[in-house]
Amino acid sequence: MSLRTFLAIDLPSSLHLAIEQKQNQLKSVLPGINWVKSDNLHITLKFLGDTPESQIDDLRQIVEQAVKGTLSFVLTLRGFGAFPDKRAPRTLWTGIESEENVLEHLAAQVEAAVVSLGFPEEGKPFRPHLTLARIKKDHRELGQAIEKAGVLADPFIFGRLLVEQVTLFQSDLRPTGSVYTKLWAVPLAKS
Repeated sequence: MSLRTFLAIDLPSSLHLAIEQKQNQLKSVLPGINWVKSDNLHITLKFLGDTPESQIDDLRQIVEQAVKGTLSFVLTLRGFGAFPDKRAPRTLWTGIESEENVLEHLAAQVEAAVVSLGFPEEGKPFRPHLTLARIKKDHRELGQAIEKAGVLADPFIFGRLLVEQVTLFQSDLRPTGSVYTKLWAVPLAKS
């Protein structure tokens, strides 16, 4: 049997709350957007997809080995952006700032480790972000509403995050939305 999984950085409750408050403010000016539930907020390092249950322990060992020399570090969640572009967005996100591209380095370490277990390479560069909302329809109209509301120009700081571990999540797709379950976490080195 296989599980749908991904490797990510989990958020503390204080950041969940700050993001949820900002999402609630934006709901009134941006109707029709599917906001990510507070419980599902995370920073994805690598989406793995179908993962055989028999590989879960091997995956833990290889990720633990890959990140063992990486010191814990601080990220700042700031501002807004849109994928694929602001005129017809499908995803609204907040940016992630770190010193010396440490998050990109961590993602590369994780990528190299899981590829050695047979997971496919990403195929596109890692772009640090945290997804706040998904836009399923009316992309151009919502792009105009986002522009008019000045969301992408808002330098709002959600907060800072001390990254101390990498977590493997299981993702269960349900009619009411995805439900994420933590399977394990491996620590980074103490700074």
